[in-house]
Amino acid sequence: MLAIVQKDWMGMAPDRQISMLKKLKPEMLCSFIRRIEPMKTDVAVLRWIAARQELDLGTALTLFFAFDPGRLNLLPRNAYPKDLQDRCSVIDVLCQRINCGFYIPIAARKIEDQAQVRDWLCRQEQDVEIGRRGRWVLNDKIVAPLIAERRERVTGGRVGPRPGFIQGIFSPLFVSNRA
Repeated sequence: MLAIVQKDWMGMAPDRQISMLKKLKPEMLCSFIRRIEPMKTDVAVLRWIAARQELDLGTALTLFFAFDPGRLNLLPRNAYPKDLQDRCSVIDVLCQRINCGFYIPIAARKIEDQAQVRDWLCRQEQDVEIGRRGRWVLNDKIVAPLIAERRERVTGGRVGPRPGFIQGIFSPLFVSNRA
């Protein structure tokens, strides 16, 4: 189904695009949204996408950065043409929902470009030091699970396989008889 949607996507009317997206399972929807070009997609479709609870945090951030918000972040709100104002309103919604925890992080669907998120957060900190604030400020505590370094879990205790329930009950009896 995903190949069919991608093949005819640009030629479809916005209401048809939304009806096709509604038919996708959450995993396929997120996979498709990660490849979408927001500057070529109708604003009504983008608004529908941003409102989906099926989106995970990684997909929402991928869509957020697909808008290339860095070039628009420090401009005054009235400096955009009408079409960009509509798209910026979608970015506003994405940013608000990311910051309030609307999109849940899913370990299997991480953001591909973690460096981009780290760079964005670093620039936010630099802006605070200078005394300015961009239009879209991401909450670093919400985004942290996606950009955290994976640590190896330290396992303690027994190295070998654990005994089953029955074996665990009877093995102390046999061990004590051998001594």
